[in-house]
Amino acid sequence: MSNPLVGVKNPALTSVWIPVLELIENATRIVLSTHENSDGDGLGSEVAMCSVLRQLGKDVCIINPTNIPKNYQFLPYLSDALIFQEDSAEHRKFLEQADLFMLLDTNHIGRTRAMKPIVLERQKHGQKVICIDHHLHPEDFADAMVCLSYACATGELAYELIKAMEERYGKTLIDKNAAIGLYTAIMTDTASFKLPKTTAHVHRIVAELLETGISPMEIYEKIYNTLSENVLKLISYGVGSVKLLEQNMLAYMPITQSMLSETKTALSDTERLLDYMVGIPTTRISLLLIELPDGRTKVSMRSRGDLAVNEIAMQYGGGGHKNAAGCTVPLPLPQAIEKLITDTTNLLQNIHNN
Repeated sequence: MSNPLVGVKNPALTSVWIPVLELIENATRIVLSTHENSDGDGLGSEVAMCSVLRQLGKDVCIINPTNIPKNYQFLPYLSDALIFQEDSAEHRKFLEQADLFMLLDTNHIGRTRAMKPIVLERQKHGQKVICIDHHLHPEDFADAMVCLSYACATGELAYELIKAMEERYGKTLIDKNAAIGLYTAIMTDTASFKLPKTTAHVHRIVAELLETGISPMEIYEKIYNTLSENVLKLISYGVGSVKLLEQNMLAYMPITQSMLSETKTALSDTERLLDYMVGIPTTRISLLLIELPDGRTKVSMRSRGDLAVNEIAMQYGGGGHKNAAGCTVPLPLPQAIEKLITDTTNLLQNIHNN
């Protein structure tokens, strides 16, 4: 299952989608999934593909490895999505009886958690696997993979795939539900169209989506303007715990289980905490470190310029983009802070020395 398609540019101008289209055409029952701790890009891409595939008469089920964050539960079809439970015969049946498994917004099958061994075992017996993603360093597990890191979001690639499907079937497939999903995917993964991969092509895609009648204000409001008193308290704790090092070029924010417990918040409520450090003009690297119940530490990283934080994330089994990456460090929070400070300080010094 080699992947010659990784890194191919301009998929609309190549045959990149042909293997994907053929697998979809030959499938009857399709499971859509995304990575653990799902976000707007993965969920939005699922929603868009669900809408389009059902229009084509496919039996489609969304099965995700972890709970859907509250601020994305307004998206179409997600009210019927399954959160995979390993001991559920019904969930296993849906997964095992599908003839196509479509993974969106991650190129590491392990990020589906307990679903991974079932998918890989069923693949040996004829179930096909498609992976569509825009992150670096893909694993080799899919029968058809389109992993193009130049894309601003998996949602951009989902749009390109849907356009290829429209050409193949001679019909318009981007309805209002699909447009809501694609807009959510692209808007969230470009940080509301602020990041460098927000190209003219991306804006043309969004213009087409808006023509379906979706409301960008309504989507933004539902995703971002959802701050409760509890989340505001968590933000105050987080901002109050920010530390600045290396002449204010390195910022980090530790979030403990006691903070989450006291504020009655969840992991999904920490999504925007990084923004408060990224907004510091002097900061070159920002770290959000969250203590997990099992004693490990979830780390989210952002950087500016040539500082490739994804290389640090890869050391701990994570990954992402050059300037936006994440991982889970198998250390308690204090030790993880110490280790990540060392790693990022070395990165800053290496860049400075070069």
